[in-house]
Amino acid sequence: MSAWVRDALAAAALAALVLASTPAGADCRDDLKAVDKSFEETLERLEKVKTGTPAAKCPVYRRHVEVMTKARGLFQRCNTGTTQRENVGQMNDSIEDFQELIRRTCRR
Repeated sequence: MSAWVRDALAAAALAALVLASTPAGADCRDDLKAVDKSFEETLERLEKVKTGTPAAKCPVYRRHVEVMTKARGLFQRCNTGTTQRENVGQMNDSIEDFQELIRRTCRR
C-alpha cells in the first residue's frame, strides 16, 4: 500500500473515530458526519486515479487536502484536550504528506 493511500485511509478512519467518540453538540455531530461523507467520496476518487496521470491525480489530491483541512478545523472546534491535540496533529501530518505529494507530482 502506498504512503498516500495509507495516509488517506488513516485520515478517514480518524474522522470516523472522532465521529463515534465526540461528546459534542448536535452541530459538531452533523458537521462530523458531513466530513466523514466527504472522506468516503475523496477516498473513492483517490482509488480511481491511483494509476492515472498527474493530470488526473492532482485535482483529487488537492480536493483531499481540502477535506482534511475542513476536518482539522472541526476537530479543533469539536474536540478538547488530548483528543483534540492528537486528532489535529494527525490531520496536520496527513495534510503535510499530501502537500508534499502535490509539490512532487503536480504543476500549477
